[in-house]
Amino acid sequence: MLYDRPNLLFKKHGQWAPLFIRLVAGYHLVQGVIDNILSQARMQEFISFLNAHQFPYPWAAYVSVYAQFISGCLFVLGYYQRFAAAFMVVNFISAILIAHIGDAYSDTFPALFMLAASLSLFFSGAGRLSVDYYRHRMGKHRKRSLF
Repeated sequence: MLYDRPNLLFKKHGQWAPLFIRLVAGYHLVQGVIDNILSQARMQEFISFLNAHQFPYPWAAYVSVYAQFISGCLFVLGYYQRFAAAFMVVNFISAILIAHIGDAYSDTFPALFMLAASLSLFFSGAGRLSVDYYRHRMGKHRKRSLF
């Protein structure tokens, strides 16, 4: 009986859980790449970093940086959450395979955390306090009012 009360609380308010992951992961994504967007020198450093890891496509640096920035903004808003999370899953699997194989765990942890957060958001969706939630809710009301 005592066990059921917290479970009811968690069940009732579980849709708020993705908000905390969205805010932290979204901020981390934006904060991690804003210098590459604002400074061409920092972008060149990232391109050189990829080249040093035998990654032959310099345009991938731009794709990765802008995908992280846009996805970070989408995470914070909870807008097109699963789409943004899918991009980040691919991005961070690539980052781990390209740059972190053989690294110490402490160096790999940020990429692993972002991969785990992206997978979590991909499967859970954006949750209640999100643009996606309100878009879906408004879409239901519009459909009902037409019939």
